[in-house]
Amino acid sequence: MMRALAVLPVFVLCAACAHLPTLSPLAGEDAAGAATRCRQAFPPQPWRATHTIIATLPFGNNGALLGVTAAGPEGLHAILLSPEGIRLFEGVQASGGPGRASLDVRRAVPPFERGAFAASLMADVGNAFLSPPGAPVAIGKYASGETICRWSPPGGETTDVELDASGPRRIRTFRNLHMTRQIELLGDAQAGFFPGVRLVVPGVGGYVLDMQLVDHE
Repeated sequence: MMRALAVLPVFVLCAACAHLPTLSPLAGEDAAGAATRCRQAFPPQPWRATHTIIATLPFGNNGALLGVTAAGPEGLHAILLSPEGIRLFEGVQASGGPGRASLDVRRAVPPFERGAFAASLMADVGNAFLSPPGAPVAIGKYASGETICRWSPPGGETTDVELDASGPRRIRTFRNLHMTRQIELLGDAQAGFFPGVRLVVPGVGGYVLDMQLVDHE
């Protein structure tokens, strides 16, 4: 989301290594139950939500924003507002997902008009709030014991949803065998919305977004 604003690497996660974590497969009822629980990481469409956002960027260039997002038949709609309510960015990603559908940038004021900011923003929001299409390609356990549902569409990012005893707790995305995002799901979900969402992008241009749910419908 803030990739266009960041300059130097500031976060390194040990999971960002050049291979996908190996899964020991589950089968039968265990796999079916895990798949159902993994989908609870994402709110059912259509929906609308408002979050406060604290962005932690390189050189202490931190910032507070208000994010309003919605998903429905027209696709994914995202708006960023200043704390004073000024509209800084608005974009709509048509249904079909990043790389497979058009992105309409309706407003972008400096510095939010830079480079690939719009595509990065929509990818961040999509990873955090939109269920990957289709069924998981694998359901199993990491070597460390966590239960995982894995989606890996052709040409797209691989998404791992991690479960604990209470439900979904973490979402990781991978591209070209490297982790691109880790999303922490904090608190108890209501209709697929968690009270807190912490998104970490590692490596060059890394950043952290701490999102607190204000309301949803």
